[in-house]
Amino acid sequence: MTPPKRPMAVANQISSMLNQVLGVDRFPVNVQEVALEYTKQCFPDSPIAKIQGEAIDGFEGMLKANKAKTKWLIVYNDGTGSAGRQRFTVAHEFGHYMVHRELQDVFACNADDIATGERNKRDIEAEADQFASTLLMPYDDFRKQVDGQPISFDLIGHCANRYGVSLTAAALRWIDIAPERAILI
Repeated sequence: MTPPKRPMAVANQISSMLNQVLGVDRFPVNVQEVALEYTKQCFPDSPIAKIQGEAIDGFEGMLKANKAKTKWLIVYNDGTGSAGRQRFTVAHEFGHYMVHRELQDVFACNADDIATGERNKRDIEAEADQFASTLLMPYDDFRKQVDGQPISFDLIGHCANRYGVSLTAAALRWIDIAPERAILI
């Protein structure tokens, strides 16, 4: 049995490759293009072949393989939420592909599964969130953006804009690296 993949390590590996190819000012990550191209190059026998948006109530995202597991599909809800939320959902489903695809053929995620901020349990939804956060907002670059600055809505807004994510995702990332507690009201 192979050991479980570590979502942050996998995302950091992809992020390092993106730094080499595109440079450090490569944000926001074009997560759809990365997912399609990376899986085509690295996993040609079973890549993510299509990513599409659909307006479906009560649904955030899904990763699904065909019967032969030779192609994968990501579907995300483009009918609700911000563009940042949608990008995070695609990254979350890409995380399931990179870390969990050997476990099952279908991952269907609702709003409670994605970006919950619950980092204390080791389940596949939290791991997909970790992958998405790390890919879209790498710690090294995020630290450069916030280093030495007091927490503020402007700072979190700057990070959300830089990485193309929601304010909630940027705030959760800041909490991950914050040396002290803070409250924004």
